Amino acid sequence: MRHNPERLAWLVLVAAFAIFCLLAVAVPLGIHWHLHYAEVKDQAAIESLLGTIAVEPLAGTGPVPLTKGSGMLAPEGTVVYVDETSEALLTFPDQSFMHVYPGSTVRLDQLRSPRYRAGERPVTIYATLLGGRARVGSAVLAERDLDMVVKTAAATVELSEDGSFLLDVGAAGTEVAVYRGHAVVSAKGANVLVQERERTTIAPDERPAGVVGVARNLVKNNNLRPPLDEWLVYNEQGTDNGQVGGQADAVVDSGVSAVRLWRTGGQGDHCETVLEQTIDATLPEPATSLAVRATLKVRYQQLSGGGYLASEYPLMIRLTYRDQYDSEVEWIQGFYYQNVDGNPTTYGLQIPRDRWYVFESENLLEALPLKPVRIMSLRVYASGWDYDSLVSDINLIIE
Repeated sequence: MRHNPERLAWLVLVAAFAIFCLLAVAVPLGIHWHLHYAEVKDQAAIESLLGTIAVEPLAGTGPVPLTKGSGMLAPEGTVVYVDETSEALLTFPDQSFMHVYPGSTVRLDQLRSPRYRAGERPVTIYATLLGGRARVGSAVLAERDLDMVVKTAAATVELSEDGSFLLDVGAAGTEVAVYRGHAVVSAKGANVLVQERERTTIAPDERPAGVVGVARNLVKNNNLRPPLDEWLVYNEQGTDNGQVGGQADAVVDSGVSAVRLWRTGGQGDHCETVLEQTIDATLPEPATSLAVRATLKVRYQQLSGGGYLASEYPLMIRLTYRDQYDSEVEWIQGFYYQNVDGNPTTYGLQIPRDRWYVFESENLLEALPLKPVRIMSLRVYASGWDYDSLVSDINLIIE
């Protein structure tokens, strides 16, 4: 080749031209790709809403405590630990958020957004709910899409924009409820579309269950079928030294299975025959309705109305809850069929005697002056001197 400089010159010229063409194509394409697909890593704003939470930005660096009202920015890989006395709020740059409830742990897996205004990639928010409960709100983005995914041990949940969701992870698996928008829940090769006001559950190593309505009954064994293991059954005699207790018996009345609460032989002294269930459940924050429903009957009451102080109805329902100030409050509903003595009937409802009556309360989230936050217990009981009442079912429906 040294003896043929002309050939060498042509080779150099062709190589230079090829490199020029390559650069002429690659540089604009590279610039175009960078402008349209380059991403930056984002950070989430983490704030303690209640108690002290622990934030671990990088594995092995040790957790940073945050007390109520304090916050910090956290990158990808951060783990947020919320104990039973705390709550946390995670806010992302697009204003999507996760409200993390007590006893929960969340890991931020990926937080990305386009580097430039012309970027075509979506805003990416990937997180893992390692345990506990979280309410997730997804934002509406005018100029780009949102790719928001929350994983659990049992499922992967893809969330739509402008949505409101509740995820609950426990030993029994994962529950996903949609209050606005929609979600695609994937597990074991199966996908389920969950629309607004719907929910699904995913047991460990199982496919998602069928979609059902978001409403749920907080009462276990609501039909009062024996054995009443979910219920505490007892008598409360009061302070007037009564010696005769009431009875709680499983019966069939007019073809309806029920529990009969009755007492005879009282000596004008107070007694309560009680069915009580501990519920201890925090209401989901997007909840719009809470109602008590029951099928019941009053056969006999010795005291008129609700007794002398409107506290001794022959059948009563008592709901105990905690409000937003963590104060314990009660909602009470009594039932009676006669009030010949003109006793007070505060919180009482007159119903036909010895007939099955279907009761449904108003929406307690709207009716109560102090909104329930956590339901503690539900009690259905007969009260007074002598009484005879029946309950076929008792329900506490949250939606």
